[in-house]
Amino acid sequence: MNEDGDPVAAAREEVIEALERSAELYGLNRSYGRLYGILFFENEPVSLDELVDQSSYAKSTVSTAMKAMERLHLVHRRSIPGEGKKAFYEAETDFWHVVQEFLRREVQREIDLMSRALESAETKLEDADSEQAEEDLERIRSLKTTYDRSQTLVTLLTSKSTERLADLIDRLR
Repeated sequence: MNEDGDPVAAAREEVIEALERSAELYGLNRSYGRLYGILFFENEPVSLDELVDQSSYAKSTVSTAMKAMERLHLVHRRSIPGEGKKAFYEAETDFWHVVQEFLRREVQREIDLMSRALESAETKLEDADSEQAEEDLERIRSLKTTYDRSQTLVTLLTSKSTERLADLIDRLR
């Protein structure tokens, strides 16, 4: 039965196409969105070979996508007893978990890098005696404040559940 006659298939395809577009918005290949979408609607982990069959992508494309999405915490690799070393994948459906992991790994790494550089630059400029040094020191301290606030926000966002954060936001309103 084609998609037009099957509302379930049509609804799934609509979501999968939206996931493809979303992947593109984040600088990823559309195939990542399609593969994620296929996994999203599965109740059990899916093998690499099954993903190749369902997506019609080359095995190398699927393998590369799965490795990248695993690093992004969008999918999890699973072993199935009795299947040997065969790789199976399932989608992470808790998007808050994905966001928290991104913040913990990627954003935290940037904050750490910039904080070290700003601390070092601030120390160097505090000893300098020029108008330019004073201007640069002011700019660096302003940026340092932004990164300090970013650190506070990342810490808050990665340490609380969505329910707890929603409660905090409701109280702020």
